[in-house]
Amino acid sequence: MKKTVALLLALMIIFTSSAVFAREKPEAVNIIGDMVLLRPLGVCTLVIGTAFFIVSLPIAVISQSTKQTAEVLVADPFKFTFTRPLGEIESGL
Repeated sequence: MKKTVALLLALMIIFTSSAVFAREKPEAVNIIGDMVLLRPLGVCTLVIGTAFFIVSLPIAVISQSTKQTAEVLVADPFKFTFTRPLGEIESGL
């Protein structure tokens, strides 16, 4: 009984973890969804994040967290929108 359970758990771990790495190139659905939906949302997030960064800049300077604030509000949305390969959704989230 214990060997059967151990074998089933091992097989489950092997098959579920290898499926993530099996796909090498993005599918057409991911590319279209990225181009039509996620990139425009990324631009909106970048604009809104930049506005919030400008508003929060005095507080960030006082608390000496300007670099962290800029990274989260401006740099991360920029990387997600402009430097991530088209269709690779998992790498930007």
